[in-house]
Amino acid sequence: MRFGLSILLLAAAILAGCNYRMASSLDGGPTRTIFLTTVENQLYPPRAGLEYDLTRRFKDEIAVDRRLRLVDGAADINMRATLIGFDEPTIVKTLDSGLPAEILVRATVVVEAWGDGIAGQPKRIGDVEVENVITRRITVSDTYAPAAGDSRETALERLWRDLAREMIDFVTDYEWARG
Repeated sequence: MRFGLSILLLAAAILAGCNYRMASSLDGGPTRTIFLTTVENQLYPPRAGLEYDLTRRFKDEIAVDRRLRLVDGAADINMRATLIGFDEPTIVKTLDSGLPAEILVRATVVVEAWGDGIAGQPKRIGDVEVENVITRRITVSDTYAPAAGDSRETALERLWRDLAREMIDFVTDYEWARG
Protein backbone atom coordinates (compact mmCIF):
# COMPACT_ATOMS: atom_id res chain seq x y z
CA MET A 1 0.00 0.00 0.00
CA ARG A 2 2.77 2.40 0.99
CA PHE A 3 4.72 1.56 -2.21
CA GLY A 4 1.65 2.33 -4.37
CA LEU A 5 1.16 5.66 -2.63
CA SER A 6 4.84 6.53 -3.16
CA ILE A 7 4.55 5.75 -6.88
CA LEU A 8 1.40 7.87 -7.13
CA LEU A 9 3.06 10.83 -5.37
CA LEU A 10 6.17 10.51 -7.57
CA ALA A 11 4.05 10.46 -10.73
CA ALA A 12 2.10 13.53 -9.56
CA ALA A 13 5.35 15.39 -8.84
CA ILE A 14 6.76 14.52 -12.26
CA LEU A 15 3.58 15.58 -14.05
CA ALA A 16 3.41 18.82 -12.09
CA GLY A 17 7.00 19.55 -13.10
CA CYS A 18 6.28 19.01 -16.80
CA ASN A 19 5.54 22.41 -18.19
CA TYR A 20 4.64 22.60 -21.87
CA ARG A 21 4.89 26.02 -23.45
CA MET A 22 5.11 27.38 -26.95
CA ALA A 23 8.42 28.94 -27.91
CA SER A 24 9.37 31.57 -30.41
CA SER A 25 12.37 33.63 -31.36
CA LEU A 26 11.09 36.30 -28.96
CA ASP A 27 11.23 34.10 -25.83
CA GLY A 28 13.39 35.73 -23.24
CA GLY A 29 13.24 39.05 -25.02
CA PRO A 30 11.23 42.12 -24.15
CA THR A 31 7.56 42.31 -25.06
CA ARG A 32 7.21 44.19 -28.32
CA THR A 33 4.39 46.56 -29.14
CA ILE A 34 2.16 46.11 -32.17
CA PHE A 35 -0.27 48.42 -33.92
CA LEU A 36 -3.14 47.01 -35.98
CA THR A 37 -6.15 48.69 -37.48
CA THR A 38 -9.38 46.80 -38.19
CA VAL A 39 -8.80 43.98 -40.63
CA GLU A 40 -9.72 45.06 -44.17
CA ASN A 41 -12.41 43.10 -45.98
CA GLN A 42 -11.76 42.61 -49.70
CA LEU A 43 -13.97 39.57 -50.14
CA TYR A 44 -15.77 39.03 -53.39
CA PRO A 45 -18.62 38.39 -53.31
CA PRO A 46 -18.89 40.65 -50.24
CA ARG A 47 -19.34 38.99 -46.83
CA ALA A 48 -19.83 41.93 -44.49
CA GLY A 49 -18.84 41.63 -40.83
CA LEU A 50 -16.26 38.83 -41.03
CA GLU A 51 -13.41 41.34 -40.72
CA TYR A 52 -14.76 42.43 -37.32
CA ASP A 53 -14.85 38.84 -36.07
CA LEU A 54 -11.21 38.34 -37.10
CA THR A 55 -10.12 41.71 -35.64
CA ARG A 56 -11.80 40.91 -32.32
CA ARG A 57 -10.23 37.47 -32.14
CA PHE A 58 -6.79 38.83 -33.06
CA LYS A 59 -7.01 41.36 -30.21
CA ASP A 60 -8.18 38.61 -27.82
CA GLU A 61 -5.20 36.42 -28.77
CA ILE A 62 -2.76 39.34 -28.37
CA ALA A 63 -4.14 39.88 -24.85
CA VAL A 64 -3.02 36.38 -23.80
CA ASP A 65 0.21 36.23 -25.84
CA ARG A 66 3.17 37.47 -23.81
CA ARG A 67 5.30 38.26 -26.87
CA LEU A 68 3.26 41.28 -27.97
CA ARG A 69 1.30 44.16 -26.50
CA LEU A 70 -1.34 45.95 -28.60
CA VAL A 71 -1.02 49.75 -28.68
CA ASP A 72 -2.71 52.70 -30.39
CA GLY A 73 -0.06 54.72 -32.16
CA ALA A 74 3.72 54.32 -32.33
CA ALA A 75 4.75 50.65 -32.08
CA ASP A 76 7.69 48.33 -32.64
CA ILE A 77 5.65 46.46 -35.27
CA ASN A 78 2.96 47.89 -37.54
CA MET A 79 0.64 45.39 -39.13
CA ARG A 80 -2.05 45.47 -41.75
CA ALA A 81 -4.25 42.46 -42.48
CA THR A 82 -6.60 42.05 -45.43
CA LEU A 83 -9.22 39.28 -45.58
CA ILE A 84 -9.15 38.16 -49.23
CA GLY A 85 -10.82 34.76 -49.17
CA PHE A 86 -13.64 33.02 -47.35
CA ASP A 87 -15.66 30.02 -48.43
CA GLU A 88 -17.81 27.23 -46.99
CA PRO A 89 -17.97 24.30 -49.39
CA THR A 90 -19.84 21.14 -48.47
CA ILE A 91 -17.35 18.30 -48.45
CA VAL A 92 -19.66 15.41 -47.46
CA LYS A 93 -23.41 14.98 -48.04
CA THR A 94 -25.65 12.41 -46.39
CA LEU A 95 -26.58 9.56 -48.70
CA ASP A 96 -30.27 9.42 -47.79
CA SER A 97 -31.22 13.13 -47.87
CA GLY A 98 -28.36 14.78 -49.74
CA LEU A 99 -28.05 17.38 -46.98
CA PRO A 100 -24.58 18.57 -45.88
CA ALA A 101 -22.97 16.21 -43.37
CA GLU A 102 -19.65 18.02 -43.17
CA ILE A 103 -18.84 21.57 -44.22
CA LEU A 104 -15.43 23.17 -44.59
CA VAL A 105 -14.83 26.78 -43.52
CA ARG A 106 -11.73 28.38 -44.97
CA ALA A 107 -10.32 31.91 -44.73
CA THR A 108 -7.32 33.58 -46.33
CA VAL A 109 -5.67 36.77 -45.12
CA VAL A 110 -2.72 38.77 -46.43
CA VAL A 111 -0.61 40.14 -43.57
CA GLU A 112 1.90 42.95 -44.02
CA ALA A 113 4.28 43.97 -41.22
CA TRP A 114 6.87 46.70 -40.92
CA GLY A 115 8.87 48.38 -38.19
CA ASP A 116 12.36 48.90 -36.81
CA GLY A 117 14.82 46.29 -37.97
CA ILE A 118 12.53 44.57 -40.47
CA ALA A 119 14.35 43.54 -43.63
CA GLY A 120 11.68 43.49 -46.32
CA GLN A 121 10.75 45.14 -49.58
CA PRO A 122 9.65 48.76 -50.14
CA LYS A 123 5.88 49.04 -50.51
CA ARG A 124 3.19 51.66 -50.59
CA ILE A 125 0.88 51.29 -47.55
CA GLY A 126 -2.08 53.61 -48.05
CA ASP A 127 -0.60 57.01 -48.89
CA VAL A 128 2.82 56.30 -47.39
CA GLU A 129 5.87 54.66 -48.95
CA VAL A 130 7.29 52.21 -46.38
CA GLU A 131 10.91 51.04 -46.64
CA ASN A 132 10.82 47.43 -45.40
CA VAL A 133 7.61 45.45 -45.49
CA ILE A 134 7.29 41.70 -45.13
CA THR A 135 4.18 40.01 -46.48
CA ARG A 136 2.62 36.61 -45.99
CA ARG A 137 -0.56 35.00 -47.27
CA ILE A 138 -2.11 32.78 -44.58
CA THR A 139 -4.93 30.29 -45.17
CA VAL A 140 -6.62 28.38 -42.35
CA SER A 141 -9.51 25.93 -42.46
CA ASP A 142 -11.78 23.99 -40.12
CA THR A 143 -14.84 21.79 -40.51
CA TYR A 144 -18.17 21.30 -38.82
CA ALA A 145 -20.82 18.61 -39.04
CA PRO A 146 -24.38 19.94 -38.62
CA ALA A 147 -25.83 16.41 -38.57
CA ALA A 148 -23.61 15.59 -35.57
CA GLY A 149 -24.66 18.74 -33.70
CA ASP A 150 -21.48 20.71 -34.46
CA SER A 151 -22.38 24.36 -35.03
CA ARG A 152 -21.15 26.78 -37.65
CA GLU A 153 -20.51 29.38 -34.94
CA THR A 154 -18.17 27.03 -33.07
CA ALA A 155 -16.28 26.23 -36.28
CA LEU A 156 -15.95 29.95 -37.08
CA GLU A 157 -14.59 30.66 -33.58
CA ARG A 158 -11.95 27.95 -34.09
CA LEU A 159 -11.19 29.33 -37.57
CA TRP A 160 -10.70 32.93 -36.34
CA ARG A 161 -8.64 31.70 -33.36
CA ASP A 162 -6.31 29.67 -35.56
CA LEU A 163 -5.99 32.46 -38.12
CA ALA A 164 -5.22 35.03 -35.40
CA ARG A 165 -2.55 32.75 -33.92
CA GLU A 166 -0.95 32.27 -37.34
CA MET A 167 -0.91 36.05 -37.80
CA ILE A 168 0.77 36.51 -34.40
CA ASP A 169 3.33 33.82 -35.20
CA PHE A 170 4.12 35.55 -38.49
CA VAL A 171 4.98 38.88 -36.87
CA THR A 172 6.91 37.34 -33.96
CA ASP A 173 8.91 34.46 -35.42
CA TYR A 174 11.18 36.40 -37.77
CA GLU A 175 14.78 37.18 -36.93
CA TRP A 176 14.07 40.90 -37.34
CA ALA A 177 11.72 40.67 -34.36
CA ARG A 178 14.60 39.83 -32.01
CA GLY A 179 15.58 43.55 -31.90
